[in-house]
Amino acid sequence: MNKNRILLIIQAVFCILSALVLIAADLSIYIQGLALKEDDPMAAIYSVEAVAEKAVFVVPVLLAAVIVTIICSILGAKDKSADKPAGGIDIKKNTAEGRLSPSATAIVRGIVLAAAVICIIAGILNGSMQDVLIKATKICTECIGLG
Repeated sequence: MNKNRILLIIQAVFCILSALVLIAADLSIYIQGLALKEDDPMAAIYSVEAVAEKAVFVVPVLLAAVIVTIICSILGAKDKSADKPAGGIDIKKNTAEGRLSPSATAIVRGIVLAAAVICIIAGILNGSMQDVLIKATKICTECIGLG
């Protein structure tokens, strides 16, 4: 293996390790916060103290990941295959041959339109239209200040 490949593997490992450490710290803070909330419902789950306590484990891993990334950038380590186009894509699948015929498209559109009209009528009949009108009026008069 050459030097670039080793550096890229180390960088990937540190990035994955950073994500895992962050997830573990977050879950730990959340579980501890839920336990505190059982005693005091007004307690904050994510307090400054809890985050600072977990930062002792998170910050070194993040710093190591940043340092490895800077080293890779300085040494010019990059994946040579990243700039190559992907192979094996069949462009013919996305042409008009694979689509519905115009008459089938018209039928699908008609079915969707009929379903939409039925749902609108059902909403009017069960009183949902009145609820929406009341909520919209309250938003305009109370929140925005119109009226």
